Amino acid sequence: MPDGWTGARRAGRVVLPAALACGLLFAACARQSAPPGGPPDARPPVVIRTTPEALADVPDFTGPVRFEFDERISEQGGAGPLDEAVTVSPRTGRVRVGHGRRSLSVEVDGGFRPGIVYRVTLLPVVRDLFGNALQDPFELVFSTGGEPEETAVAGEVWDRITGRGVGGYSLNAVSEDSLVYLASSSEGGIYAFRYLPAGTYGVTAFDDQNRDGEPGPSETRGTFTLDVAPGDTLFVDVPVVAPDTTAAVLLGAEVMDSVTLALRFDDYVDPASALDDVSVSIVSESGEGPAVQRRYHAAEWIRYADSVADSLARADSVARAQAPPAGDAAPADTLPSTDTLAAADTLLATDSLPAADTLPAADSLALPGADARTPQADRRLGPPLLPGGGIQGLDQALARDRVLPGRRIVIVLEEPLDASEAYTVSVDGVVNLAGREGGGGEVPAEWLDGAGPPVAPPGGSR
Repeated sequence: MPDGWTGARRAGRVVLPAALACGLLFAACARQSAPPGGPPDARPPVVIRTTPEALADVPDFTGPVRFEFDERISEQGGAGPLDEAVTVSPRTGRVRVGHGRRSLSVEVDGGFRPGIVYRVTLLPVVRDLFGNALQDPFELVFSTGGEPEETAVAGEVWDRITGRGVGGYSLNAVSEDSLVYLASSSEGGIYAFRYLPAGTYGVTAFDDQNRDGEPGPSETRGTFTLDVAPGDTLFVDVPVVAPDTTAAVLLGAEVMDSVTLALRFDDYVDPASALDDVSVSIVSESGEGPAVQRRYHAAEWIRYADSVADSLARADSVARAQAPPAGDAAPADTLPSTDTLAAADTLLATDSLPAADTLPAADSLALPGADARTPQADRRLGPPLLPGGGIQGLDQALARDRVLPGRRIVIVLEEPLDASEAYTVSVDGVVNLAGREGGGGEVPAEWLDGAGPPVAPPGGSR
């Protein structure tokens, strides 16, 4: 009894209304709290015994599975009821979790079926009376008939727009006999299936917003087919994207320079789609406009523009290094040779990038001995940058062999546009990130500020 109540009783008799007294008694019985006294407990609960034992073969076992802990545990998980703190894979019935002072029991409606390897996972939301939760998931694998096969499938669930791993996603692996095996992604996006029987599976990673265990029509997802052989250890990353029922719509055609346009859409364009299948036509008021020479996804154009900028910077550096003192005539043998310039331009030669056939001619390079005040326009200039900047996180994604999408397609024309003419751009056949085909539209070409003479990139495009 608190000291204040003791003093009150000494001074006189305290009478509580019956309803209030009952309410306080009920609250005291219903409320869970940590035991009084002693130092604070900062250690999470530890599983000390399971029934059945790990990797046991128990053909007649129907349940329940039991986890015993080294201390009392709370009746509530860290994020809700304990029924949501346990997963049973494969899913063969509704899971029910019972609570004891130092134990949890797990049952499945209809009992655990014979002839199946089960994986029962305690999620790191089970906690003790001091609020300390399990640090990591705890798994129990056992068989109700047959030897468990030591297989493992792991990888990362990642967002196709950002390239980063996403946590909290559910994964369903459906076997050929329709059993559904379960996994989930950690905070960094890592998932794992263990002891999957050999066979073929259809795997779906999805953001289970309504928590029904099934991918809904509006939930972000990714799918793949998985073939598992005995003893396999497989690593498969899963890109996920929100479903989309509408095609990409052309919002604008921005003239970056006289031969380069950026086509802007209301949706992300699939960077794996073939742009040769995209129809683009440009028509002026006085007749047909120039034909399209090349098409680039946003990430391709950024890499191309950066590579050209790097090549030009190297060529200019060679020219400056060979330049005589200011005011002196430039001897012919100090000019950068054709071989030197060609060597600098080989920085562009990769299998994944287009050839630099739009690169300005080498004779526009500032010659050694030229006045240091020569304007920027006297130097060789690279392709223009994308309006509004590049794609955030592209470098990091490329380092992991992931190509991020953009909302633009860049086209290079065979002939320059006439700045005195008005042009209309028509597009058809664009595929958005969700795989929806037939995107496009018709818009007037918009000349951006400074779209006449191109401006050399100051460095990278990102």
